[in-house]
Amino acid sequence: MWLVFFTALILFALCSVIYISHFSRKLTGNKKLFCHGMTLVLVLTGIADLLMNFVEFKGAFAAIGFCSALEFVIYAYLTERKSPVIAFFGKVALVAALLELTFFQFPSYRLLIGDYEHTVLNISQGELENCYYENGGISVGKDEISISYHGLDKKIGTVWVNAEFPENETGQINFFVDMTEETGYYYRLKAVDSAIVSNSVQSQFAMVQLAGKSTDARFRFSALGEDDSCVIRGIELNKPIPFDVMPLRIAVISLFAAFIYACIHSAVMNGEYEKNQKFCHYAANAVTLLGVCIIVMFVCSQIPNGDFFGRFKLTDGDQVTKELVLAFESGQFSLLEKPSDALLAMDNPYDHGSRFYGEIDCLWDHALYEGKYYSYYGIAPLLLFVPYHLITGYFFPTDIAVMIFSAVGLIFLSMTYSFIVKKWFGKISVGVYLSGLIMLLAGCGIWYSAGRPMFYELAISAGFMCLTATAYLIFTSGIIGGGKPNLPRIFLSSMLMGLSVMCRPTLAVYAVCCAVFFALNAKKQGKGGMLKYICCALLPICCLGAFQMYYNYARFGSVFEFGIKYSLTINDFTHTEFHLHNMLVGVYNFLLAPPAFIPDYPFVSAPFSFIGLNSFYFKDEGTISGLIFLVPPIFGYLSGKKALKLIPDRKNRILSALAVGTMGIIMPLVIVCAAWESGYSARYMADFSWQAIIGAYAVLFLQYTKSENAEKKRVFTAAMGICAVYTLIVVSIESFVFAFLYLWKHRIQ
Repeated sequence: MWLVFFTALILFALCSVIYISHFSRKLTGNKKLFCHGMTLVLVLTGIADLLMNFVEFKGAFAAIGFCSALEFVIYAYLTERKSPVIAFFGKVALVAALLELTFFQFPSYRLLIGDYEHTVLNISQGELENCYYENGGISVGKDEISISYHGLDKKIGTVWVNAEFPENETGQINFFVDMTEETGYYYRLKAVDSAIVSNSVQSQFAMVQLAGKSTDARFRFSALGEDDSCVIRGIELNKPIPFDVMPLRIAVISLFAAFIYACIHSAVMNGEYEKNQKFCHYAANAVTLLGVCIIVMFVCSQIPNGDFFGRFKLTDGDQVTKELVLAFESGQFSLLEKPSDALLAMDNPYDHGSRFYGEIDCLWDHALYEGKYYSYYGIAPLLLFVPYHLITGYFFPTDIAVMIFSAVGLIFLSMTYSFIVKKWFGKISVGVYLSGLIMLLAGCGIWYSAGRPMFYELAISAGFMCLTATAYLIFTSGIIGGGKPNLPRIFLSSMLMGLSVMCRPTLAVYAVCCAVFFALNAKKQGKGGMLKYICCALLPICCLGAFQMYYNYARFGSVFEFGIKYSLTINDFTHTEFHLHNMLVGVYNFLLAPPAFIPDYPFVSAPFSFIGLNSFYFKDEGTISGLIFLVPPIFGYLSGKKALKLIPDRKNRILSALAVGTMGIIMPLVIVCAAWESGYSARYMADFSWQAIIGAYAVLFLQYTKSENAEKKRVFTAAMGICAVYTLIVVSIESFVFAFLYLWKHRIQ
């Protein structure tokens, strides 16, 4: 079968090269007959691959057939119409396909060279530890079990485990193999360090790369989560690893490369935004729609049993969707459930250790104050949750709420960016515009809420939606940049700004900025329109702010206390002390931590560093790289001084510096530094990252529009395209890992 595969691969490469060499002219004679005939054969072989069982080669011939057909279609198109970008795409597609079938399938080639004897191990005859053989298998639970074999005397290249998971359940099993080899007497611990995931055939295979033959092998298994389980039915050595062809990877590599090429060479991509607004509009809509679809995919993939519509008939909920809803419907701010007498009798109920070892029951991560439970999470989402419960009798699903808030926020963010470019930076190239949009949406941080749609993410996603909507309305209302003020939009922006704070108190720093912008524009309204303007600009945010302060005072006796201080969690926040080191941990990991590129899946990791901190600091599961390494144009702030010199009017220069510096640098830094108490969580990126990115764009785009050097503009367009591809790759991998690997056991129940 290997001979057939290599023959097909060579024929595919040969035909593709001939097609590529004739992109601008038609094939004739024997070349035409050969290429068309071989393409047909490869396509038919690919169809047969889809319909028949090609064992370990399943999918490989299908990929060859599809890519052969693609090269033919590109060739046929280019013989009729010239397109340098499509021609480049065809060349890259060939390279991507060859890489996919060779380099990316390296595990499948593991046994090709070498004397590897296929061996089936009888698990009933292995040396069992902490387990027993029953009903044709060995059960795996939370406690580690092991199966050992001695006297193998075999060269081992791969290991396959037949792991059977409960039907319709998602689970993950830790899988380790300790082996001896000819270079040493003792076990090589964790010669295999992997995990077996339900519904993943590839995860059942592992490569082994030891020196010489192995005599002894010990296979160790343990469940990742408390509820995970499986049954080991068999173990085989040197079983060929099947191909795992990913057409999406071929497409992504080809499209990314073609996009960079277009940024460098395409007349459209190097053309001005304002002269290609229609194209930019459709392209931006497509990019935004793709982002929304990914958010929906993230959330829907984690819905139990895929029952989307069933989520709207929940008779239970969480702290926000149920407990707060019932409390407000009962006309009180405290939650309905009462703390236990044992909890109230404690000297310090906020001490987690005392509660744990004293076996004191409590509502986890709730605020306790003067004998009552409260929720310290924002109440703005109740505007949706309370009416829904009153009308339907059901509680609104948390995951669907996070999905809606995240998707709507992403749309408003895209609209805000497009308006800013249209109003101030219409001279930038199409490539710069699209690259900037891609990086903005990818680096906005909302993916880490959509990837884990729990009640913790409700406040983040709701605040994100309200704040991005606020930004759009402020920019389009005439508040910033001059123009006739649009009072309805000003009113809505003020209201949404207030609601964003009621979702996420951290966002109050932006409320201060908005209030300043509103106040600065008050002088321009004249005596006749002053009263209307003040009512629209300040009344909503002031009323909502007053209610929030009353809400705080009614619960905790202070208008500035939101309640996190009294939360019952792993740390006693009533006794926390500020240390500069705590703040620096957040600054480093949120902003400065570089990604680590590794040779194994997932190829990109985000190491977290406590930078020597020895006091308590909360770190949530799942980490991501620092913002400046996720979105490289952030470095554009370094040229801020040069950009300001391009603004001739001193007053506008000062106002521009204040607006960009405050919104893009100071306030994000304030939010990051304020996280010293709450700790690190990837979801916090949505609070500040997109503001910092837009500010950096303002610095870079201003310099671009003022430059007269066409070559520098072309280079900048190309650089933005490369950065966009880099950001997409890193963010996609890190967000995917965050959603589906590290948080595997934190799915919605």
